[in-house]
Amino acid sequence: MRAPRRAATVRGRRPTMSRLLAVAPLLLVSFIAGCGSDLATACCTTGPASLRVVNAFTSPVDVLIDGQVAIGSLPPGAIGTAAPASGSHTLALVPTGSGASAFQSITTTTGALRTIAAVRRSDGAVAGAVLDDTNSVVPPAATKLRVLHLAANAGTLQVYRTQPDYQQPVSWQFPFDYQPEPTSASAPFYQSTVGSWEVRVWETPADESGWANAPVRVVIPLGSGEKKTVLILDKPGGGVRVELL
Repeated sequence: MRAPRRAATVRGRRPTMSRLLAVAPLLLVSFIAGCGSDLATACCTTGPASLRVVNAFTSPVDVLIDGQVAIGSLPPGAIGTAAPASGSHTLALVPTGSGASAFQSITTTTGALRTIAAVRRSDGAVAGAVLDDTNSVVPPAATKLRVLHLAANAGTLQVYRTQPDYQQPVSWQFPFDYQPEPTSASAPFYQSTVGSWEVRVWETPADESGWANAPVRVVIPLGSGEKKTVLILDKPGGGVRVELL
């Protein structure tokens, strides 16, 4: 059993009007389909600029944009959204009731969704981490998936997957601990063929025997050229849950 992968001009008669009318619907369908691909995003950037904030910190967080509260008291493990005007802004992440803050500059664009996480640094302070994926290209007839451990109140987790071209559960990485600074090296995309991925999460045992009874599981069907990010977040009342980006 193989292991899963990581990562003209045409001469001829002048076209008649009837031929042009027959081809026009096909051209329209091709244009519409192009709006859903990674290669034609320009046609689909409509609507206001948006900011998505993931609270991967250990306590509620206030989100301020240019000094104004945009999201108040966002609970741990929750995701909030705001709609700042397009342009440059100062983002502040403030643990609710605390004077400590993390500041960073962000730029929002019409039709684009930015994603920022409030994370816990090694010294316990809050910080911001950009979760936007800007450079992972998915080849035709392939799919990609990555998993981020952003459950600040959880310890080491067992995260296993199956993928379209490999149906035996495989560990995502070991050990899998909280990732306050996810990078392409610490949180890589894995590549497979078209089809469904499945991810399951548990605490113990520390091997594949926990697959059958894993309390957290998600199935992600992906088409040609598609990719997703699985976020592991704290769950209210204890434990963890998952969200897809």
